[in-house]
Amino acid sequence: MAQTGQAGLLRTLLRARDRDADKPARLPQPQPLSPARAAANAVGRAAERLYCLPVLPVEIKPGTATLAELPELLPEQALLVILQGPGDQVGMMALGFETVTALIEVQALGRVTARPSERRRLTRSDAAICVDFVNALMAELGSEMAGLEGFGGVQGYRYATYLDDPRPLILMLEDRPYRSLSFDLRLGGTETRNGSILIALPHKAEARAPLPLPLPQTATPQDAAQLASPASAADATLAAAMASAPVEVVGILCRRTMTLGELRGLVPGKLLPLPRVTLAEARLETRDGQLLATGKLGESEGCHALRLHDPARTTPEGRLDPIMPPVTTAPPDLAHADPFRSADLVQPAGHDALARQAAGA
Repeated sequence: MAQTGQAGLLRTLLRARDRDADKPARLPQPQPLSPARAAANAVGRAAERLYCLPVLPVEIKPGTATLAELPELLPEQALLVILQGPGDQVGMMALGFETVTALIEVQALGRVTARPSERRRLTRSDAAICVDFVNALMAELGSEMAGLEGFGGVQGYRYATYLDDPRPLILMLEDRPYRSLSFDLRLGGTETRNGSILIALPHKAEARAPLPLPLPQTATPQDAAQLASPASAADATLAAAMASAPVEVVGILCRRTMTLGELRGLVPGKLLPLPRVTLAEARLETRDGQLLATGKLGESEGCHALRLHDPARTTPEGRLDPIMPPVTTAPPDLAHADPFRSADLVQPAGHDALARQAAGA
C-alpha cells in the first residue's frame, strides 16, 4: 500500500511538471531603486575604485533639513567640506572623525586598523587627503540618483573648500530647504572602523517648461521665428557690451557721523565706536551711494563676502533696513557766482594777519 501511494504521488508530480513545461518561466521582478540603496551603491563603489576599501552600509537615512537644523545633524568632531555645484549652488559634506581616520590609514598603510585613534583637531591637510574620496562619492551619487524623484539636483557637485569651524556654515549656505543623506558605515575588511558621513545639498524644485507666448491673429511665420529665438533681437544692440562694463561697488556695514575734532583726533590704535548693527544688515552700494542690495556679511575662502537678499525686505519687527541711508547733497548751481570768490565777502578779523604769517613761514 505504501509503494502504491508513493507511485501515485510521483505520477501527480510528473503530470504537474509536464503542464508547467509549456508555460514561460517567471523571472523575479527587480525591486525599484530607493535613495538609500542608490547611496549605498555609490559609497561602496567610490571606496572600492579608489582604495579597494570594503564598505558595509549599516544604515543610510535620506531626508530633508533646514539651514538652522544642519549644525545639529553634524557628526561629532567632523571634517566640514563645502561643495560647489552647478549654477553656483553650494552644499556641504561632513566626514566623521573615524571616517577620516580610515581614509588616512588606507592611503598610508594600505588597510584599516582597529586601534583607538587619538582625538585631535582636523586640519586642512586632512581635507587634502580626503578630496579624492569626496569627489568620487559625489560623482557616484550623481550617476546613481539621476533618475530618482527629488534627487535630480545631486549631479555636478565637487570639493570647493574646507571649514575648520562649523560657525561660518550658516553664513555660507543659503537659507532654503536641503536634501540630506546620513551614512552609518563600517569601513575595512578584517579590522573595521564605524564611520559616518552627512551630505546636505540644496533641494532642487521640479522645473516646469515655460508656456509658449500667444501669437497675434495677424502673425506671420517670421514673427513666430522671432518669438522662438528672442536672443536674435538682442544681438543688434549694445546690451552685451554694456553688460560686460566694469562697475565698482562697495559694501557698507554701518554709518556714523563724526565731528571735525573727532576726525582730527584719529591716530593709530584709537578705538572708534560704531553703532549697534547686525551682520545681516550690510548694504551693497555704488560709489555714488546708490543702494543695489542688502545682505548678510560673512566669509568665503578667506575673504569677506556678502550673501545678498531683497533690498526691500523688512526686519522681523516690520521695520525697513535700519542702516542710515547715504548722505546726498544737491548739485551746485553753476548759474550764479561762487559766493566764496565774491569781493563783497566779509572776512573775519585777523584773517590778513594770519595770511601774512603763513606767507612769511
